[in-house]
Amino acid sequence: MNLDQRLKAMAEQEKQQVPAAFQQKINDTIESLPECSKKLRKCWQKLAAGLAALLAIAILLPNLSSTIAYAMADLPVIGSFFQAVTFRTYEQNNGKNHAYIEVPEIIGEDHSHGAEAINKEISDYTNELIRQFETELHADGYFNLDVTWDVVTDTDQWFTLKVNTTLIMASAANEVRYYHIDVTTGELKTLADLFPADFDYLSIISSELKQQMRERMETDPRQIYWVDDNGAEGLRFEQITPDHNFYFNSAGQIVIPFNKYEVGPGSTGSPEFILTSPQLYQNLLYTP
Repeated sequence: MNLDQRLKAMAEQEKQQVPAAFQQKINDTIESLPECSKKLRKCWQKLAAGLAALLAIAILLPNLSSTIAYAMADLPVIGSFFQAVTFRTYEQNNGKNHAYIEVPEIIGEDHSHGAEAINKEISDYTNELIRQFETELHADGYFNLDVTWDVVTDTDQWFTLKVNTTLIMASAANEVRYYHIDVTTGELKTLADLFPADFDYLSIISSELKQQMRERMETDPRQIYWVDDNGAEGLRFEQITPDHNFYFNSAGQIVIPFNKYEVGPGSTGSPEFILTSPQLYQNLLYTP
């Protein structure tokens, strides 16, 4: 089945229809044109019908229907090796409860196992958030959930997608997830993939993070980090994990972000640290 047939088949399964007002506006515009010959009027009508169809496919259908949006994923991507698009939007307002979720998917010119893995993980993650929200609708209290996304890096070597989740219940919490693809291979990459297998990057990064935390507390007493003797023993930051969040900034430096409450109290927010250790960059296998 080709793309045209697939679009038609999926459109027939959808409950939503392209608004009749859209075609009516086209007709009204034609009628408002100066008087012309019947032949010319027919040409205008054909042109308008064609434009209406193109606009419906390019703009209306993806927003009316997630099914149609998935079908359009087969269209070629121009100007980028990988591209992120919103293929589904979930929005609910029920009393004091609100949810707005943009579900992104990564598409590209070639088959990519990395993109497939990321898309599945994001789909599972957002579906779980929706399930939790719909469960909370039947409970007392306030539930405010927002999920948005952004492309952090998009070069001929590296692609990074950021998914940001803000949840407000008894208190506010924020979770940020970064997903990376090596553009040259289409493979999913994590922090562990940035360095040789025999290089102790975990100790070097963790040591630098602790030092930066200490320096921030010395500079600004309002900043508190659970390092050394600060905080309860079970909360103290000791070492990052091989799959810890990271991203490259515009200068090509590695940035290590933490979610709220991960390395400090709520007043610390969601801190980020730019790594500067020469050892790390001397052993770095990938650059953006």
